[in-house]
Amino acid sequence: MAASLQTSLSQALDFNLAPSCTPQISVLFSSDVEFGSVSVGGYVASAMAKYALHYASHHPKLQDQVDLHSATVQFYRPVCPTSVTTMTLRELNISKAIITDPSIEGITLQTGWRLSPEARQVDLAKLATDSDPNWTSYHCAFYPDGFRRGHSYAKTHIHRTWPAEISFLEQWVKPGWDCLPHGSGPPDSNDNARWTDEMLQFVADMALPIQENFLPHEDGQPLPMGSNWRALPDDGSREFPGEKLVNATVTLCTEIKQKLPAQGRIVDGWIDLKVLVFGECMGLVAISHQTVVLVPAAAKIRRE
Repeated sequence: MAASLQTSLSQALDFNLAPSCTPQISVLFSSDVEFGSVSVGGYVASAMAKYALHYASHHPKLQDQVDLHSATVQFYRPVCPTSVTTMTLRELNISKAIITDPSIEGITLQTGWRLSPEARQVDLAKLATDSDPNWTSYHCAFYPDGFRRGHSYAKTHIHRTWPAEISFLEQWVKPGWDCLPHGSGPPDSNDNARWTDEMLQFVADMALPIQENFLPHEDGQPLPMGSNWRALPDDGSREFPGEKLVNATVTLCTEIKQKLPAQGRIVDGWIDLKVLVFGECMGLVAISHQTVVLVPAAAKIRRE
């Protein structure tokens, strides 16, 4: 059991930014939010977004643009928090915020979209106490020198049974930085940790490794995603076998919605499009993800 709790994610994202739109800052990422000696990609992306929003909130032309709708982060090499990291912000275009302003209302249309397969039933109150017999939880122990200490920032709940073919992973996650290694919150804590908007990219990067289900395994043995992860003696909390695979984030694209889609509706004119491009022999050529907003045609006419 760890002797002390790690730095909270809120603290790890607190860089004491000056109240101005400075185009360049230097930050020191927390060594607690790492895999091995590399910062978690979602943590770096969250920090970049927070800096961009801070910049916008102090810019005379962008003060009303303080909500993040879309972020695409590409990593060309690992980010190691052993030294100060410099973030430089460049303004590509400042114009009238017809599309990006979240306060502008759009139209609502029925699309018939629904999640497939449907999400499993869950009692969140029981998840909080690990008392739901249909769900099991996994919380990686935090050790200051542990390989997977970055994963200790999320406590994950997964269903105990899975379909024969697994190409997705359904999980519920709660903040894990105020939990002790085996999933019990500090007895003297009355302030439970919460996810915030600035942490969404980190949450997206905390999915359990789905590729484990595609690796060869013995017939009749349960797939890793359906097992009780809390019982694993070698989950990488301290050391991680060098021959095992880990996820290294190369690109992280996050689309943040003002409202969650309810009953397959287009809410306020926002639509997500996924386009699959096939060749003449039906070989997959390209995958395109696009977010569009429905606006009056007049909004596409340039005004002098």
